[in-house]
Amino acid sequence: MKIEDIRQQCEALSNEELLLVVNNKRLYTEQIVRVAYQEIRKRNLSKEEVKEIEKAQVRRSKVKTGDFWTDILLFEKIGFFFICVPMFHRFVLRDYRRKGYLLKVRQGAYFTYTGFISFITLIWGGAHRISFLTGAGIWVLFFLFTYALNRFYIKQKISRWLAARTNNNGASQPEQSFYP
Repeated sequence: MKIEDIRQQCEALSNEELLLVVNNKRLYTEQIVRVAYQEIRKRNLSKEEVKEIEKAQVRRSKVKTGDFWTDILLFEKIGFFFICVPMFHRFVLRDYRRKGYLLKVRQGAYFTYTGFISFITLIWGGAHRISFLTGAGIWVLFFLFTYALNRFYIKQKISRWLAARTNNNGASQPEQSFYP
């Protein structure tokens, strides 16, 4: 890419897009970053303007930092449901949260808590009245109900909630007019 082409593209970018380029240097070539710096200096942005734009970018990055539409796998759902002690899943959910898998975090918590509640309900309600195999069968039926509810209702509800938290139907950062 020629320097003049890069300059023309940088001139067309908004202040926020220029700061995205500068703040994400590793994603762009050295020439692009250098020209973006020059364009920022040329526009004489005040420190307050830069801080305000960076605050907005941080807010957006907190909303979506990863692929939040990724669903948890079936074996993960089974694990969250049947190994339903919330403390066991804390580290897994923390890693999902760090990677930005917000749907996985919500689904993991959903399966953990519904598994825990159904287990406690079975213990409390049928401890002396039903056999162990009957209780295990009922617990599996609780899982199937929870799975169906997740598939046809909870996942869509969470996805709509996540989409509402982001700009432009899931895109939390503005479109960039050139790539490294």
